[in-house]
Amino acid sequence: MTQDNQDNQNKKISTKEYMQEGWNDCGFVVHPYKRGSRHNKIGMWIMWIFYTIVSIQLIYAFSVIPFFPITFTILIILSLMSYVVIVAKSNHS
Repeated sequence: MTQDNQDNQNKKISTKEYMQEGWNDCGFVVHPYKRGSRHNKIGMWIMWIFYTIVSIQLIYAFSVIPFFPITFTILIILSLMSYVVIVAKSNHS
């Protein structure tokens, strides 16, 4: 690697080149994320309630829809979605 290429890779780009003015002035409008806060816990409860309702609806749909390819397609999609979640979780930690 030449010196010119190394200089280009280490160059810092000013935020004025790609962001609009005032992008960093959030004021009091934006809620600061805090892990384990009441806001976070309420959001997690809402998320898990949603997951439970969707799971119950899918189980009900599997029992009502007798046409096998539709059920099989839904199961494949769900398994692929689960795989993505598992891989994302393992790469995140």
